[in-house]
Amino acid sequence: MESDSINLRSVYIMGNISDITQLISQYEEDKDFTGGVSLKEIKLSEDELSVAFSEEYKWFLEHYGSGGVLGIDILGIAKNGISTVKNTTMRLRKEYNLAPYLYVVEDCDEFFYCVNSNDSKVYYWDREEGVGEVVANDFIAFFEERVSGMKENL
Repeated sequence: MESDSINLRSVYIMGNISDITQLISQYEEDKDFTGGVSLKEIKLSEDELSVAFSEEYKWFLEHYGSGGVLGIDILGIAKNGISTVKNTTMRLRKEYNLAPYLYVVEDCDEFFYCVNSNDSKVYYWDREEGVGEVVANDFIAFFEERVSGMKENL
């Protein structure tokens, strides 16, 4: 039964990846993304943060590194090795007591979107209230929803 749920999860992820890849292709401009990084670089950031990134977020890092479209800027790891996901997460842990199981994937100035390394869901987080509601069940669904929302504002 477990292998069936893993296979269904893989099909779900691949469908979402296909959708977000299509959206990115449609709106991507030159230098919107820094470019994919190696699994070694991803593992280094995970180790420095003491978290395991979700499979969906690792896919994003491998294929795009960091960046975004339509004004959305996803934190990640650039080809030059600068890990904005690590730097922002560490800063918020130090200055605002961000929980050690969260890592920041988008900085919206007044608030942030974080992935929970325990359940791979994306949560709203702000400096005063801390962890808020779940905004997406996984990183790809979050990114797709953000891009689709910005597309509607064009």
